[in-house]
Amino acid sequence: MNNAKQVFKINILLTILLSFVVNVFANNNDVYTPKRNSILDYSMIENDLSKKLKVDLAENNLKIKFGDVEEIRITNNLVEIRGQAFCVLPAENTQLPISFEAKVNPVRKTVADVQYKFVESNNAPSADEEILMRELMKQISRDYKTDQITIAIDGFETTNVANSQKGLRGIGEIKIGEVEWNKIKFDVVLNADKKATKIIYDIK
Repeated sequence: MNNAKQVFKINILLTILLSFVVNVFANNNDVYTPKRNSILDYSMIENDLSKKLKVDLAENNLKIKFGDVEEIRITNNLVEIRGQAFCVLPAENTQLPISFEAKVNPVRKTVADVQYKFVESNNAPSADEEILMRELMKQISRDYKTDQITIAIDGFETTNVANSQKGLRGIGEIKIGEVEWNKIKFDVVLNADKKATKIIYDIK
């Protein structure tokens, strides 16, 4: 009987000790405990995603609207976020669908990496068109010393150039600052890394 009582006491002590250890780890600042239905403040992802899109599209006036999002806990200090969102361009009354991935440290509340790509739709640009707009906007932004630039590509043709490069020649419309829309002709060459090695344009 005494042996049974001793075993019972030992079990109680072990239970209390285990409960104490769990509580210590739960209160440790280096361990992240997910909250129900949401484990992150999405504003930090929104900020990084907005910055990247503003640079790539040379457009300051845009917003991010999140759609379906999946949260994958890799470790206590690393959560991978994957999902759908819209890049909202209020000036053009346009929403460009994108898919994105982000790596977040929920303890330090930092974003390690954000990547996105446009999802093909009637409004979303093709891969070539996306790169073409980005390179044109960057060059024109430097030339005119403003980032208030909007470009609409009407059409372009692609040609193969030496050294695995691609030529894109076409027409579109451009709006710089508060100036009205103008026609633009362009001749751009992209290297294998999708960077422009030549940009010639004419605005009329």
